[in-house]
Amino acid sequence: MIAMPLNSRKEAKVMASFRVRVNNEDEQPIKGVRVKLEFTGLARGMSDEKYTDSDGIAFFDGYEEGPIKVYLNGTSYGRYYYENGEKINIWK
Repeated sequence: MIAMPLNSRKEAKVMASFRVRVNNEDEQPIKGVRVKLEFTGLARGMSDEKYTDSDGIAFFDGYEEGPIKVYLNGTSYGRYYYENGEKINIWK
């Protein structure tokens, strides 16, 4: 077996699961909101859209961890970091 130097090994990329929950001012979930995640950063340049369910949650998975921009029904709601198992709550 031939050992490779540490600097030549590729680290395994984490495929993350992430939730976005959308609530109204009374903290009640909002169903049917179009949530778009724009995956930013080097060599990412992609996006995905989901609609919130009856619990106000849009679930995303299968993407590498990293920076994202979040849009609700086409309006920007800020920048976040997409990390495995994490969630963000947005009041609309």
